[in-house]
Amino acid sequence: MNSWLILVNIAVGSAIGGVTNELAIRMLFRPLRPWYIGRWRIPFTPGLIPSRRDDIAIQMGRLVEDHLLTTEGIKRAITQGDLEKNLADWLDSFVRGWLSDERTLRQLLLSTVPQVFDEQGKWSDTVRTPVLLHWRAFVERTLHQNEDRTLRDLIAQGGVERVEAAVASLSEVLLTRLRGYLHSPQGQQTLQEMIRGLLGGGGMFGGLVGMFLGDDKIMNKVLPYLDELLRSPELSQKVHHFLSQEADKLLDKKVGEVVTWLGREQVDEWAVALFSKLEVQSLRFIDEPLSQVTAPFRETILTQTIPRMAGWMVSTLQNNIERIVSRIPVREIVTRQVDGFPMERIEEMVIGISGKELRMITVLGFILGGVIGLVQGLLAQWIGS
Repeated sequence: MNSWLILVNIAVGSAIGGVTNELAIRMLFRPLRPWYIGRWRIPFTPGLIPSRRDDIAIQMGRLVEDHLLTTEGIKRAITQGDLEKNLADWLDSFVRGWLSDERTLRQLLLSTVPQVFDEQGKWSDTVRTPVLLHWRAFVERTLHQNEDRTLRDLIAQGGVERVEAAVASLSEVLLTRLRGYLHSPQGQQTLQEMIRGLLGGGGMFGGLVGMFLGDDKIMNKVLPYLDELLRSPELSQKVHHFLSQEADKLLDKKVGEVVTWLGREQVDEWAVALFSKLEVQSLRFIDEPLSQVTAPFRETILTQTIPRMAGWMVSTLQNNIERIVSRIPVREIVTRQVDGFPMERIEEMVIGISGKELRMITVLGFILGGVIGLVQGLLAQWIGS
């Protein structure tokens, strides 16, 4: 009889311990809403987590902001991780696809923004008009900003050297072209007319000279002399010196003086003409395949530009991480997300993570309750004896 009493105590204690622990675990999440009997709310309803949901959300927001998503932690993750390498690999794969694309820019634009072209395949007025206005404003602004600067100041040293080389070659070209013209029928006719004019035209003196010498004899005398003169280094030097002086005078003129000398209308016409040429070139450019357009720069982009860009992006991120993190309301975001998270999902997630441990708590409750019942039964038997 005493043994049965001990067994009953063990069974009752085990049931009480296990059920109590299981009920305590369930009361962490359940019930989700308060229970009422009339106007009286039953204690411990809702469960612990639902009733303290707002406090839990605030504390989790503080935890993430103060201890998890910190500036030092993010910098450490960027430094120790392979962010730069992964970013470079992603950029490399992305850019390689573009570099090997056989489609033209026109095809890409037509598939995304077809309204940029008109019916003839040229730039539409919605594109051309604002670009032309910006171009004119750019020309006007550039001329105004540099009106007190000389052309020499605007041209780099290499440009000045190219001008000097062009002047030197121009003098040779002029003398060569002049010699060729003098030996041509048109040039000889012009030379004859000039000689007749110098000799008095059709007057008495001109008639006497023509009678004794004749046009052919005069030409045979004058033409070799002129040819030799045009070949002489002295004349070439003088022409080169003269052109160099004129070029220097032009280079020393201020931009405003050149614009005034040319005339504003002429400058505007040149600006529009240059814009038209650029427009034609742009239409030719967009009709070439991307692979062909980017071919000259392919190796440079893949081996130099992409690694530098990845390094620059990571460096910029590291240097500005404090500013970025300070402007992100991490606590508010986490609080709002946790506050709006379904309690059923939280319960499922917690049980999924610690289900074994929670079951062990229940089992431990059964064991401890049984042990307590055994001790009570033994104490009751000992006291009763």
